[in-house]
Amino acid sequence: MSFNFAYLSGGRLYLKLGQANVQTIISEFGQAVQQRESQQQQRNGWKQKSVANLMPAGMGQDRQPDRSKVAVQGVCPTSADRLLYTLAAGEVGGIFTLEQFAPMVNIGGTAAPVARPQTKEKRLFHSADFKVDRVDFHPEYQLIACAAIGKDGTANIATMPVNAVHLSQVTEGDSLDLAPKWIPGFRRAIVFQSAGIGRDGAGYIIEQKHSTIEQLDIDRQEVITLASDPKYDLLSPQMTADGTLYYIRRPYSSLRQRARFSQLLKDALSIPARLCTAVFEWLNFFTRRHTGKSLLSLPQLPQQTNSQQMLFLGRLVDVGSEMERNRRFGDADSPSLVPRSWELIEQFPHREPKVIGSGVLAFDIGAEGQIVYSNGSAVYGIIPGGVAQRLIIDRPIEQVVLLDLDNHLN
Repeated sequence: MSFNFAYLSGGRLYLKLGQANVQTIISEFGQAVQQRESQQQQRNGWKQKSVANLMPAGMGQDRQPDRSKVAVQGVCPTSADRLLYTLAAGEVGGIFTLEQFAPMVNIGGTAAPVARPQTKEKRLFHSADFKVDRVDFHPEYQLIACAAIGKDGTANIATMPVNAVHLSQVTEGDSLDLAPKWIPGFRRAIVFQSAGIGRDGAGYIIEQKHSTIEQLDIDRQEVITLASDPKYDLLSPQMTADGTLYYIRRPYSSLRQRARFSQLLKDALSIPARLCTAVFEWLNFFTRRHTGKSLLSLPQLPQQTNSQQMLFLGRLVDVGSEMERNRRFGDADSPSLVPRSWELIEQFPHREPKVIGSGVLAFDIGAEGQIVYSNGSAVYGIIPGGVAQRLIIDRPIEQVVLLDLDNHLN
């Protein structure tokens, strides 16, 4: 059995259709935003240089955020030859469709790609008021569900008919409601992950509770908790037509615990460097006072950092350390980028959760029970009753979704 799927890596969208090579999808809207930003920077470049020349040496050398960066945040199929995806381009977030991405015909009983007009990108919605994250599509009701992330740090689930131009929020509150997924069937119901947040007196977020799995029945306007464990974050839920729940489970740690551990680790690692710097500066001061020259005459270069930390599912992960630690598990050339305690869980109704994968960052479930999942370095596929087979290697892989191309087979 061949797998057809799309995946996100480094904010870019890729397609893998059967045995064909991986395709890279480029957003025309995103390219236009980058081009306008680049032209504006060129026009204003002389101003930035003038200001930099007035600053003392060493000031203004910090890397500025790249406002023109374009990143695909979420993707899902809507039909056999149409994709729906969300895009963050500079200060703007939007929802787009891509048509004619997977032309297929039946040649001698085998599906094969054929020539077809170039893919078409269509913008359904965009806004500078909030960013749009993961997205899903309900084929019967032609409804889009997504997570709308506001500038105040909250995230709510929103829906929109595919032919509309405005999102309607269906959850509210000071929380992070993310990763919506329609429940298969003819009712309008969504599963999603939710975590409450706490703020200080100035309104800054200082705490985040563990993530739970919620079910929203839009018609009944009812939200119920499907799974919760204060020891774990339960993330990226999906439910099949028979009520089986799948999700990623990872150990929970509060923001304060993470901040304390991160600062402690940073301080411990910097002790030798601080001691060496103190000794050198004392010797350098003594030398300059008596000889008028510094110990080193090399020009001072801006510091460069080579951080291996990456943000996955709202958590900073030291991917270098995790890769080295996980090489002895599975494929040595595609080790997991996240801890093995990030587990893929299968939970049948009225049964205990069952672990079906470790070191899992993203996954998707097909209508026939097939599974694709990623450990961040590769994508693996499992057919019902089978074992995992590696499909592609890439990194970092942030999301993977199955594509149903049956409608292309004549």
